[in-house]
Amino acid sequence: MIRTKVDTLWFKRCCAFHLQFFPDREAQSKLCSLQGSIERDSTAPLLRVPSTSLHMTVVTLVSATTQLNIPNDEVWRLNGGRWKEIADRLVEETPPFELHFHEVAASEAAIFVKAEEPPELRRLRSAISNAICFEQWRPTPPRIAHITLFRFSAEDRLPAVNVDAGLLPTAVKVGSLKLLEERVYPSVEINILSEPLLRGKST
Repeated sequence: MIRTKVDTLWFKRCCAFHLQFFPDREAQSKLCSLQGSIERDSTAPLLRVPSTSLHMTVVTLVSATTQLNIPNDEVWRLNGGRWKEIADRLVEETPPFELHFHEVAASEAAIFVKAEEPPELRRLRSAISNAICFEQWRPTPPRIAHITLFRFSAEDRLPAVNVDAGLLPTAVKVGSLKLLEERVYPSVEINILSEPLLRGKST
């Protein structure tokens, strides 16, 4: 059985920069229903991600927990203009794709829905990670496509999470992304820097 880990950043001010996908209203509604179903059946110390903060991170350009020689806002001041151009261009070269969420999974840090990582997403993540560097540090993208539903407020044993598969959103279209500054975790307060569209041609 998984033992949960306290999320020490929850609703705290931070400085981070991400490229993220926010689901449309229909998918968001399904995810909220799924959260409600899990909450009703669980005794775990759940911290529910607000509906408007539900997102999939494509890549984190500067993490709230990254240890660099200068503050994160200074890293962005020095590099952000160039990194934004790179990220926007690579997103626009990427074809739109779909996410098919097929499972609710849990780790010591979160409960989340996950999908197979489409090849378009994998290539985009790889291209951005290879193009961005600061003091030998490069972004390390997630290796799965996922949206976090809950974090945890205490250490406890987490019982198995059982949900109705019909509550999972399927065929979620990804046609645009948000490059943003995260000011309150988890993406509760954000400053949107750009909203590039995926315009590439499918091969």
